[in-house]
Amino acid sequence: MNAQSTLIIGILCMIIPILLSIFLFFNSEFLIPKGYDLAIDGYVVSKTLLLICIFHLLSKFGYFLYKHSKQD
Repeated sequence: MNAQSTLIIGILCMIIPILLSIFLFFNSEFLIPKGYDLAIDGYVVSKTLLLICIFHLLSKFGYFLYKHSKQD
């Protein structure tokens, strides 16, 4: 993989979690599955924490790729 494609993948890995976080902030109904209206609190909290961890790891991977491509 050349430095240009690594840079693009790194930048995308930093931008995508930000855009998805903004989308989920305004459309929180996306986190609530059909039929779980009574058990919303625990389910939404656990799903939100999982998304936060995934977005954090994806962002860190993007920063790693970005720094790695800048060193070359």
